[in-house]
Amino acid sequence: MPYCGLCGAKQPERERLDELGLRVPGATEGKRSTDDIDEIRAFLALHHGKPIRIWMYSVSHCELELRLRHSGGACQSGEPWLNTLIYCGATRFMQLPTSEWSSAVEVGIEPDDYGDTFVLTDCPAGIRITCRLIHLYFDVDPGL
Repeated sequence: MPYCGLCGAKQPERERLDELGLRVPGATEGKRSTDDIDEIRAFLALHHGKPIRIWMYSVSHCELELRLRHSGGACQSGEPWLNTLIYCGATRFMQLPTSEWSSAVEVGIEPDDYGDTFVLTDCPAGIRITCRLIHLYFDVDPGL
C-alpha cells in the first residue's frame, strides 16, 4: 500500500480504487489535466491578464492551489467563465497576495540540493512560489 510522501498517510493503489469502491474526490475529478511544463507555460502565457487568486493552501501537505478564471470563448459570446486550477505540490515558499490579481505568471526551473524546483513568478504583482510539482486542471466548475 502506498503512502503519501508528505504526511505518511496510507493510500490504496490507484488501480484498486474501483475495486474498493473508492474515488479521488474533489472538483478536479475527471477533468483534463497536465504536468507538461511546456503546455503549462503556453497556457499561462495565453491567459496573461486574466484574474487569478490563491484558492487553497494545505499546511500539512504543503499544497497550494491557485484559481485562474477565464472565459471558454470570447467574453462577448456569453459563454460561462471557466476555472483552471494551478496545483503546486510540496510548496516550499510563497509570497503572494490574498486578493485577486491580474495574471502574468511565468514558470521557471531552478536546481537545488534535491533536484529541480519549479519557480512561479509574477513580477508585476511581486509573486514568487517555489514547489516540487506543478499541475494544471482545466475547466473546473465555475461555481468554485
